[in-house]
Amino acid sequence: MTTLIQAANHLQSQLAISQAPTQVQTDFTWPGDLSPIAWLDAQPVYPKSYWQSRDGREEVLVLGACRQFTQIQQAQASLLPEQRIWGCVAFDDTPGSGDFFLPVVELIRRDKQWQLCVNLIAETDSQAILSQIIWQGRPLAPMAGRIRQEVHTPNHHQWCHSVTRALSNMAHTELKKVVLARQTRLTLDGAVSGGQLLSHSQQHNSESFHFLFATGPDDAFVGSTPERLYRRRDCRVTTEAVAGTVRRGASFSEDHHLGEWLLNDSKNVHENQLVVDDIFAGLRRHSLTITVDPEPHLIVLRHLQHLRRRISAIVGPGVDDSVILGALQPTAAVAGLPRDTARAFLAEQGITRGRYSGAVGYISQRESQFCVAIRSAQLTDNTVDLFAGAGIVPGSDPEAEWHELDNKLTTMRQCLPYRHAQEHDDAIVGVC
Repeated sequence: MTTLIQAANHLQSQLAISQAPTQVQTDFTWPGDLSPIAWLDAQPVYPKSYWQSRDGREEVLVLGACRQFTQIQQAQASLLPEQRIWGCVAFDDTPGSGDFFLPVVELIRRDKQWQLCVNLIAETDSQAILSQIIWQGRPLAPMAGRIRQEVHTPNHHQWCHSVTRALSNMAHTELKKVVLARQTRLTLDGAVSGGQLLSHSQQHNSESFHFLFATGPDDAFVGSTPERLYRRRDCRVTTEAVAGTVRRGASFSEDHHLGEWLLNDSKNVHENQLVVDDIFAGLRRHSLTITVDPEPHLIVLRHLQHLRRRISAIVGPGVDDSVILGALQPTAAVAGLPRDTARAFLAEQGITRGRYSGAVGYISQRESQFCVAIRSAQLTDNTVDLFAGAGIVPGSDPEAEWHELDNKLTTMRQCLPYRHAQEHDDAIVGVC
């Protein structure tokens, strides 16, 4: 049984006799009393990233950068066969660009087997970065404190005005759908780490991708999203249209009734179809074949139910991940339709989304995968910015869409066991 420390020592000795560029790896046994997220949270090395697949079968801890990239095509061209490059594409990034890095260290769990991988290139002193890593772990500190301020941007009045304006545009222009978003900024009396928030969310939000992307001690982007942007295996691309939302019921009967209502509600079914059409149009010019689920089905999460239709395509020769990302991101599920018209309308609203509703994931020679960065939070010093969006289509009601935002924010909001400053000490704001 090889421990993590033994595995690290073994690879450090291997690096001393290896020639760059290369990747060395070895299996090890994860210490059963230590949370992988807690281990990653304690590391002083940046950038760092966490990824857990939606089915829970793969978990990855990523530390340090051998190389960093702003162009996806350049990143993909540099890859060795077994390497993965990790990164994040912001909502407003230009097609083909993003924030990506080839890590120095990857700790990978596939099912129950752990593997430690180290990348070595001539330009980076991987040994020096390895020496900074704290191989022994410690538990996460509990979150505790108060929320000093909570501010919505836009506020309720501004939101209703934006929805009304969007509906007016749909009546007089080619705009068919636009996804308006709200930022909820929580100002705390102390800092919260990305690992603390992610650990709470992971425990209680199943059927989701879980991710963390941090470039420094005061910058962490965290999320638990149900939505895959795409997965590529060689030339096969699988993606999905997730749009249409209703809350969970308080009982089995109410839950079933709400799910049936969602499956048959013309407004939500139409919204989902618009996303299908957008994805189909984006992939069609790069694909040899495309198949689409004939009808939507339900995704049932802890707080919400969504409509989903799966889409599969075989892409043509030479279609790499920069092309696929450009074809799909941002989809009508997070931007609107037509895409350029919707994005122009959103730009007029003056709200910067940043990484929210962008994409987080990895690329490699044989396989690449990205999730849509919704149900997410941006952590900076003592502020937590939560985001949620609602698809506006003809027939949307501003008040109902505002409440949908509240429901969507619950995924991350209830993972913050913080008290409002004006509340009595025993009045806890929802915990996961």
